[in-house]
Amino acid sequence: MSARSSVSSNNTRLRGLDALRGMAALAIVLYHATDRSAQSLPQNLFYYPARIIHFAVSQTYISVFLFFVISGFCIHLQWARARAAGEQKPKIPFGSFWKRRFRRLYPPYAIALALYLLLTAATVGLDVTRFVVYDVVMHLFMLHNLDAHTSYSINGIFWTLAIEEQLYLAYFLLLFIRVRWGWATTLIVCLMARVGWMVLSHLVWLKTGFGLPVPESAAAHWFTWALGAIGVEAMFGLVKLPRWSRDLRLATVVITIASVISAYLPVIPKDTPIHDISWFLIHPLWGVGFFMVVNRIVVTEQGWVRELRLPSLISIFATLGIFSYSIYLTHELVIMQSWRWIYPSQTQLVNVALVIVPATIVFAWVFFWFCERPFMVRRDVTTTAAEKEQISFTFKLGKEGFASRAFFTTLRTRFDRRLRHGSHTSEPNTEPAASSVGPAARLANTYADSIAVADSQN
Repeated sequence: MSARSSVSSNNTRLRGLDALRGMAALAIVLYHATDRSAQSLPQNLFYYPARIIHFAVSQTYISVFLFFVISGFCIHLQWARARAAGEQKPKIPFGSFWKRRFRRLYPPYAIALALYLLLTAATVGLDVTRFVVYDVVMHLFMLHNLDAHTSYSINGIFWTLAIEEQLYLAYFLLLFIRVRWGWATTLIVCLMARVGWMVLSHLVWLKTGFGLPVPESAAAHWFTWALGAIGVEAMFGLVKLPRWSRDLRLATVVITIASVISAYLPVIPKDTPIHDISWFLIHPLWGVGFFMVVNRIVVTEQGWVRELRLPSLISIFATLGIFSYSIYLTHELVIMQSWRWIYPSQTQLVNVALVIVPATIVFAWVFFWFCERPFMVRRDVTTTAAEKEQISFTFKLGKEGFASRAFFTTLRTRFDRRLRHGSHTSEPNTEPAASSVGPAARLANTYADSIAVADSQN
């Protein structure tokens, strides 16, 4: 895939990527909020439609893998942008990298963790036993995904955040392998890491009886995360990918195959080659499918820029994407308390759609403004005017909310201004002049700060 020519600006958000975040976050909310038991089905003419909805919702948990792909895409953005700008050996300082990651992600996580513990203590009580202390410490150090007893204990989704932090640590090893041997070798190493962890887990179980989790481990998802990093390099024109890598029809087929394997895996006899091969392939296949989706949305975004339009549906989900990390952190907190305000006379699906999901979004929005947003703004005196403008623009979009007239007016004004003037503008001490870095780097600058707000999860 050749370098893509387009707009030059380092302040325009990649709204398609925000929309994917919003969709993934909402899918996770639906998965956890919907009771899919037979007792929750209405005993009337809506029985079969409700069953279809239950089946569809039961598959939405796979959006976690979309979060992993997006995470790899965003974290590798800084290195890829520097490489596209002509820097042969871009350097990412370990200390500053982790300082940014810690400041951006850990405080909201710690606040959410404290809220869950306080709510548990206030509602059902919390005995401070040795295990509870161990559990909390494992969560504070984000190592809880390494023990089956703590992976889902305090919050059923926090294990994915531990994976993210561990993949950030592995990023420097990934980068070393990629620079030295290329992406083919890197992906093989990532897949071998999955195999190695599966073997290690089995050996630990045989020797000690300790269950070392596999699906909740960072090694099991390293391949998926690395695909996102390839995606951002393709966007910058640093690597060439075949056309099928952005084909949504093929993505649907691959994701469906992985879901079918996952559904039938429990009936395949364990300790058989077909079971082991199927178990090995499920997560990577989901990763490949969502990799194609991300590639397609990046390409499609350029059409929106050229036409100065943003589809309403993308606008709505992109708004959710701005605070998707807060949605991800807090949705189970709301679901746990939803029994207090649902309508008993209504069906469960109606309560989910009209009460639980809206309440989750509102609570996450409040959490975002008070517990996440304060840690997003860099107070470094070296912050450039362009960075301040980007932060201001992002919050303005958030304040304007969903696909309002004001939202489109603001977005269209910025697109028009950047299209007319962006390619002739150079910001001192930030980016090289557009004319000096070539078309790939000029396009890359369009997405320079696409993760300024909603970076994690995901």
